[in-house]
Amino acid sequence: MQTEVATREQMASVQGMVNKLLSVTPSKHEVRKLLQGLLSQDRVAEAHYLIGTLRQVRLPVDVVMYNLLMTAYKKKRQWLSVLQVMQQMQAAGQTPDSVSFNILIDACGKAQELQRAFEYFHEMRRSGLAASVNTYTSLIDACGKAKQLARACELLDLMQREGVAPNAHTFTTIINACTSAQDLERGLQVLHRMVQCSAVSDVGHTSLTPYTTLIRACGKVLDVDTGFAVLQCMLDVGVKPNVVTFNCLIDACGKTQQLEKAFQVFKLMQHCNAPPDPATYAALIEACCKANEIDRAYELLTAMRHQNQPPNAAICTVLLEASTRSRRIDFAFDLLNMMANSGMRPSSLSFNALIEACTETQRLDRAFDVLGSMKRLGVRANTGTYSLLIEACAKGRDLPKAISVLQEMGRMGEPPDVSCFNTVIRICGDVNKVDFAFQILEYMMSLQLPPNSFTFAELIEACSLAGDLRRATSVLYEMRSAGWSPSKETLKAVYLACARSNDPISALISLFDPAASAANVAVGSGASMVLQATTGLPKPTGAPLLLAVVETLAAAGRHADAVEFYTAQRIEQMAIDPPIVPVDSADLDLRYAIAGSGAFEDDPSDQADGSPSAQKLM
Repeated sequence: MQTEVATREQMASVQGMVNKLLSVTPSKHEVRKLLQGLLSQDRVAEAHYLIGTLRQVRLPVDVVMYNLLMTAYKKKRQWLSVLQVMQQMQAAGQTPDSVSFNILIDACGKAQELQRAFEYFHEMRRSGLAASVNTYTSLIDACGKAKQLARACELLDLMQREGVAPNAHTFTTIINACTSAQDLERGLQVLHRMVQCSAVSDVGHTSLTPYTTLIRACGKVLDVDTGFAVLQCMLDVGVKPNVVTFNCLIDACGKTQQLEKAFQVFKLMQHCNAPPDPATYAALIEACCKANEIDRAYELLTAMRHQNQPPNAAICTVLLEASTRSRRIDFAFDLLNMMANSGMRPSSLSFNALIEACTETQRLDRAFDVLGSMKRLGVRANTGTYSLLIEACAKGRDLPKAISVLQEMGRMGEPPDVSCFNTVIRICGDVNKVDFAFQILEYMMSLQLPPNSFTFAELIEACSLAGDLRRATSVLYEMRSAGWSPSKETLKAVYLACARSNDPISALISLFDPAASAANVAVGSGASMVLQATTGLPKPTGAPLLLAVVETLAAAGRHADAVEFYTAQRIEQMAIDPPIVPVDSADLDLRYAIAGSGAFEDDPSDQADGSPSAQKLM
């Protein structure tokens, strides 16, 4: 970034200030005070112009004034401007002092110009100026920002060899570098060096910072043991942890799900007279929620309120979501009421999760109570909210409420999507309202929502449950015409409708070959006729669909038809006669499916593989 340039108006203003100074022959301190006044108002460009003007009229400008201007540019992260001021100072015959170099080195470090920072460090030493603790600390900070931890540690060794004692700020800086590199072991070593150097209680620096920094880093990398080691180090040297230090350790315990250790730290806080603050309770409550200790979390919430520390929305939301996940529905509603009374509004996501929990716990009435709470708090229900409510209606087989939800969606400007309609159609099937299911389909299509594969599947299932083979078959062909392939479960629903008819074999023939007539069925084996049909729906070849047909026939009590169908299918596949084929794993699955339905009850005494029942199946 280029050096700021004063405007004409600013130049004129500065010129007026200088003219006033010339009229009274000011001292160096008065000139410096004028510069400090401009810098205190962040008028850096005018301050820079002031120094140039003062030099022109031969008023005193010393190194301190240049250093003040360099510091102002450093705060603005303009290291090139810092360098420019230093060069102007040298051009004016002023020799930079150690403070000047420290400012420049620190500015380069903050701009991640590490090589230049070291160049000016070496130039400083060549000028005969001794590097101070601030010099080394700035260089260490620059190394940390450049991810050069080893070099930072070398500087720590160098300064101690040269007799420059590092202070707490120096150690904090290098510990920050260690935590950025996630090298906690080295950070702990540096901490012990700080203790050995008696830099724990430096005047002007908080001795808590390096400890807290390291403990916070332990939480980020889930290293609780090192965090406790740092805490023990603090206590050993007589440094009293504050609430921030304790909070960092509690947070680390929570992230690693070490709840009991978190409560140990909580007790230690009270022993050290460090009263917990809202952040303490937030960390503990979150830890309890992660461990599914909902009761303890609520106890902490109560303790907060007794100590006049009202929980904020973030804490309540964490607890609300945890209560929902653990299906503590009543707790969740209590918390919801507390939030409402405190003027807090949970998000729609939190409400949706609570509706889902009510659904899974069969609390349909409570699911609609959530919708009522949303309306009272002014939280708009979205399509996801209404979809979950319809799912709740499906669980309770409550068709009227599901219809009312669809109607409300239209009124609220949240148009139902296809999945909402599919769920309502499923409810229609569950309560044997097939005609209403087709009315729902018509309404859906009137909204320009084409049915998908799930829509057709739900309609077929509804028809099958009602024993309506004609409409089930019609929907199946319409599904295929629309480009959707029926799943195994959908085909099973159709097969089941066939099995429930008076003549399941004829029904299957008509399913696979709509052109087949009743006269054809009368000729020979009905199962064989099914296998000969080729123009309709793909026949159930392969073990999965073959098993589906057999299962549905057996489930409908059509055991003889199930055996006949299975035997005929195996004859065609193996092309042998008589129908005795090897029994592979798929055959065994089919055999057990039929046998489990009680299809073979010829003679309880026939148990051998050569028994009539076994031969009939094979």
